[in-house]
This record gives sequence, structure tokens and C-alpha cells, in this order.
Amino acid sequence: MRSVELRLWAEDEARATPGYSLVDTMKTYSFGWMYWGASCGLLEVCNCIIEACETGKSRVLLRAFCPSEPPCDPLKDAIDVLGLHEDLSEYWGLARGDPLVGGVADVMPGLRLRRASPWYAFLVAVCQQNASFRQGWGMLYKLHLLASVRARLPDGRVYLMVPRPGDLDESVLREARLGYRYRTVLEVARNPPATCKDVDDLRGVRGVGPYTHALVRLIACRDYSVLPLDRWLEALASKAYTVPKSGVRAALQAKFGRWVGLAALHTTIGFDAQPLRKALERLEKGLNKPGLAEPSPVSLWKYTPPEASL
Repeated sequence: MRSVELRLWAEDEARATPGYSLVDTMKTYSFGWMYWGASCGLLEVCNCIIEACETGKSRVLLRAFCPSEPPCDPLKDAIDVLGLHEDLSEYWGLARGDPLVGGVADVMPGLRLRRASPWYAFLVAVCQQNASFRQGWGMLYKLHLLASVRARLPDGRVYLMVPRPGDLDESVLREARLGYRYRTVLEVARNPPATCKDVDDLRGVRGVGPYTHALVRLIACRDYSVLPLDRWLEALASKAYTVPKSGVRAALQAKFGRWVGLAALHTTIGFDAQPLRKALERLEKGLNKPGLAEPSPVSLWKYTPPEASL
């Protein structure tokens, strides 16, 4: 496995929007090298690894560790990636008391979406196609173990960087158990999206349907107006709002408006991404708070160490 040695490049303290929770933001949808149960986390920005630590109320210390001079300002970009200044007060007002996302609003109001690069957002989204939570994130985890460059911090910690397009071939993708998805990944890897302007070009790629495209826009661009609607969410929302499945999209749009994509994501978090039957049982009992089952979006980090046997 290739590795790079990192050194401290820059550090600064940033102020966050009141009520922001770095812990909730870092522990959600994180592998074990991103978060490990502390008040700190690691993320990849500008070819650097950023260590983010809560230092007080609404204060976050950012330290950039880089192998060489970065191509952009890693601390500035980290503030955006972490959503430190994002105001979700309008959304939380709509979410409180809702049968799908009310639990997240109650127990994780400081949660923000960590924005991903368009390429990584695509990898996340394509692994979710026709897959359970365990299957989809298991594919991506295996892909990291097989293809990631290991970034080594001065204290000895190892961060598995986003697999590069040029490091992915059919054998690696098949070993990571992507199945039919490997063809889509190889096609996109030839000309990977670099900015949000490029994301819409994915719609012309075979294997990228409306759900995958919407999920990439949501994760990479924080475009909360798009709705990644799959059969799981369709069935839950139909039951929650007492509407036919054909009316789910309209019902969600009417309820959440420009925040509908974030509500879709928070529904998955609130019900711990459990299989549909169990999620429907929880909905009937009003059990929409995350953390009632594992592994889940808020506990994935516990099950995905940076070094594991293949």
C-alpha cells in the first residue's frame, strides 16, 4: 500500500454557528479513520488531512497536515466542508415533531452534512444502488482498504484517503464486491467530476439514474432541493403521511420544500438505515431517534478500522 508522510502546515481556531456539534457532524457516516469516539475528527481537504477538535462552545480548532504545499486553502475549505457556518434554523422548524425526521431534530440539532468532493460523493452514491446499509458502506470500506493511499500523521495515526480514479480498475472494483456497478465507476473515472458544475454531466452515464444523481448533488453540493427517493423512503413516507406511494414525492416537497433532500438523509439517520420491515415497525412505535440499532450511520466508525484483514 502506498503511503505519504504528513507534517503540520497550518492551524487556526474557527467559530461555528451557535448550537453546532462537531461530534454529531463527525460521527455520522464516518469510517474509523475519520472519527473514533472523541471530540475530534479527521477529514480530507485540498490533498491535506484536517484535524478538527472542539475547544469550547461554538469553537473548533483546525489543524492542516499536508505532504507538500496544498493547491488551495485547507483551513478555509474545511470550514465549508464541516458546515461550521450553516444556518439550519428554518429546516429544524419544519422537522420538529415530524414522524420521519423529528427524532434527529430532537437529539442531533447540531448535526451538519459534511460536504464531500463530487468524485467521492459519486463513489458513495453508486455503492448505495440496490444495496442495504451494510452492503453499500461495506463496498466503500473495502474499496478504501484496497485502493487508498495511507496518509500518516506525525502522531502515528493513519488516514485512508479517497481512492483516486486512476487507482481503480476492474480487478479492484470486483474484489471490493461492487458487482455490476464497476462498469459505471470505470466510465466516470475516465472523466471524474471535479466541481458541482460537472455533476449534472453524470446523468449521461449509463448506470447513473435519478436517485444516484440526486444523492451526489446532495452530498457534494449541499443541494437540499433534490430528493434521492428510493423504495425504502417511499414506503416509510407513504406510511408516515398516509399517502399512496405515487404521492410521496409531492407530500415530501409540500412538507419540506427546499430542504427535502436533507429530510431524506435525516430519515435514514433517524431510523438507523435499518431494513424496511424494521424501520416500518419503528415508525409505528414512534421510534425515530438514531442510535437504537448498530451498525448505523452514527456508529459506522466503530466497525471500520483503518487497518483490517481483507
